[in-house]
Amino acid sequence: MRDFIINDKRWEWDVVEPGTRGDELTLDITSETVATYASDARNFNPRYVNASEGEFAMPTTIFREAPLRRHSVAQSAGYTALENVEKNNRQTPFAKCTARWFKPIKVGDKITSCAHVLEKYEKRGSKFVTFRVELTNQDEDKVAEYDYTCIFEYAKGQNLS
Repeated sequence: MRDFIINDKRWEWDVVEPGTRGDELTLDITSETVATYASDARNFNPRYVNASEGEFAMPTTIFREAPLRRHSVAQSAGYTALENVEKNNRQTPFAKCTARWFKPIKVGDKITSCAHVLEKYEKRGSKFVTFRVELTNQDEDKVAEYDYTCIFEYAKGQNLS
């Protein structure tokens, strides 16, 4: 992941600002991308494996076609995501995710996604950051969104083993 290192300014919890947005990502939804995702998810339903123009993609395709991309949000704020810094890099582990769907994603759609920091908070001494990823189609209709929460710092003395 060294491709993403833009500086050695660490994107620690104390400098994370709600509202910070990453760049947009636009991907075409094709028969091939729907079939590949279905196969990877071990869903061999013919409606996905043989999807043609206008047919639905699996609802969970939002996680593949609109990935979180925390590094993009960190870069837009002038920082490097903790997973990508040169020294003492570390993960910001997954804590929870909530997804909402508004319209189906179909073969032939062009999906644009963007992530932003929704909130940051402390709970029982641990520090969390929640990102929102929003997806729109080529008509600028919102098709889905998901909130993805990461643990930026564990409570002092917490046993992680």
